Amino acid sequence: MSLTNKIRIAHLSDPHFGTVFPEKIKALTAVLDELSPQLIVISGDITQRARRSQFAQASAFIQSLSKFSTIAIPGNHDIPMFNVFARLFFPYAGFRKMAKSTLGREKVIGGVQVLALNSTSRFRTVQGALDLTKLENALSTRPKDVHTRIVFFHHPMDCPHHVDKKNLLKNREAVLKILEKHEVDMVLGGHIHDPLVTLSTDTYKNVERPLILGVAGTCLSWRIRAGAPNSFNVIEVETSDISSPKVSVSRYDLAEANEFRWQTQKDFQRSPNLGWNSN
Repeated sequence: MSLTNKIRIAHLSDPHFGTVFPEKIKALTAVLDELSPQLIVISGDITQRARRSQFAQASAFIQSLSKFSTIAIPGNHDIPMFNVFARLFFPYAGFRKMAKSTLGREKVIGGVQVLALNSTSRFRTVQGALDLTKLENALSTRPKDVHTRIVFFHHPMDCPHHVDKKNLLKNREAVLKILEKHEVDMVLGGHIHDPLVTLSTDTYKNVERPLILGVAGTCLSWRIRAGAPNSFNVIEVETSDISSPKVSVSRYDLAEANEFRWQTQKDFQRSPNLGWNSN
C-alpha cells in the first residue's frame, strides 16, 4: 500500500547530546531522509547534562531536520543537575530555547492526533509522573475528524526487563485509566535505552481497552544497553479504514557499517469498541 494511505511517524528518543559520535548523526539523518516521515517525535533526554553547548548541538541536529515536522519534549537529563538555581527557577529554559516551543504541543496529520506531554519535574532527578488533572484536560477535547490518538512523554509505561521497573512512570496505573477513558490508541516513551513494543494487556490487569505501548532506544548516544544498540522506531498508521485502523511499528538498528537498518516489525489492528490486538 502506498504511503498516501499511511501516516508515517519516526519516534526518536534519548540522543543525549554530549555523548554522541558525529558519524551516528550522519547515519540517522541519512535514513530519515530516505524514510521521509510526515512527523518526527523526540521523547526526551535530548542532552546529557542540559549544558548550553549540548543544547546547541541538539539545536543544530533539529535544524538539519527542518524539512520535517518535529515535536520534542524534555527528559530528566534536560533539566540542569548541578546548577541548583537554574533547576529550581528556570528548569526548562535551555530546552525551550532549543526547541523554540512550549512544553506541550499537538499535531494532527491525516486524522492522527499526536500529543506531547511532560513527565519530568525539577523536583525529581530520575523518575517521572504525569499531572492527572492536566492529562484529563489535554485529552478532554478531541479534534474533529481524529480517528487515532497517540500521546508521548519521556518515562515509559512498560519495559522489557525487570531491572527497569523502577524507571517506569510512577503513576502509570492511574494514567492508563485516563488514557483508556479518552480512547488513546498508542503511548510512546523512552528513558531506559531499551526498546519495546507491546500491548497494555501484557502488563496491566483489568485493561478495558487495550492500547499499544512503544518504547524507543537511544538513537545516538554511546550510552547503550547490552543487547540494545542505537535504534529508533517508525510508526505507520494506515488510514484507509478509519473504523478499524492498522498500525505497524518497525525498529531500525545501527549496524556495524554505521547505517541504520530495518530490524523488526510488529503489526496491530483496532477492533471497533474493543481496542487493539496484535496481528
